[in-house]
Amino acid sequence: MAKIVGWIILIIGLILLVISSIPPVRSAVSFIPAQITNLYLMIAGAILAILGAVMAFTGTGSQKAAEVPIYHGKDIVGFRRVGK
Repeated sequence: MAKIVGWIILIIGLILLVISSIPPVRSAVSFIPAQITNLYLMIAGAILAILGAVMAFTGTGSQKAAEVPIYHGKDIVGFRRVGK
């Protein structure tokens, strides 16, 4: 779940970086108030992109279940999965 959220935050950060760096795109976007300068958008986009990248690439993936031995006396007769 953290990886998906990380990717979404990364994409939002990249969109903010594009909006702040390309003037025709900034003029076409009407939902951002004019009081917010390109510098603030670029800083926010960079922070979101870095945060999203960290979340997307270091999030927990599916982990393999650990196996523990099953003993019969001193002999190992099988393995049992523990965990997920």
